[in-house]
Amino acid sequence: MTDTESRADLAADLFMQGYNCGQAVVVAFADRFGLSREEAARIAGAFGGGIGRQRLTCGTVLGMTVLAGLEEGNADPADKAGQKRCFDTVKQMTAGFVEQYGSTVCAELLGMPGHVKADGPAQHQAVPEKFCAKPCALKVQLAVRLFEKYLREKASRPETPPVPGVQA
Repeated sequence: MTDTESRADLAADLFMQGYNCGQAVVVAFADRFGLSREEAARIAGAFGGGIGRQRLTCGTVLGMTVLAGLEEGNADPADKAGQKRCFDTVKQMTAGFVEQYGSTVCAELLGMPGHVKADGPAQHQAVPEKFCAKPCALKVQLAVRLFEKYLREKASRPETPPVPGVQA
């Protein structure tokens, strides 16, 4: 599967079927990383409801960070350039999420008691009828679209060979 809308739709469908928000994002890309649905779901299993329903960081954002790590993460602790690439990827995608929703905090996104409701253009969009019972499906779709956007941008960049002896 490579089409952005089909992955975004798949993730929303997974969420509507009962996967948590983070699981839906990661499972939608399981094939890309050679993971089974079960493995991907377990990796993101604790993300729902803002980290174990604590309403902390939004599970969709956490799902994006897992995807960034799978795509760009460094397996070797000495690979500082890889670490920087991964961190930069996360910052880029998180900024796109905040631009649309105004926050990455689950409680703020949902306007939970004791929290100021986050404000961004996506907070004011009409929720399609099929998502009315679970409006976070829209956040799931955005997370998938942001990761797909990152992948498209990455694919269009010319590869620059590393400069010997220079740390990024």
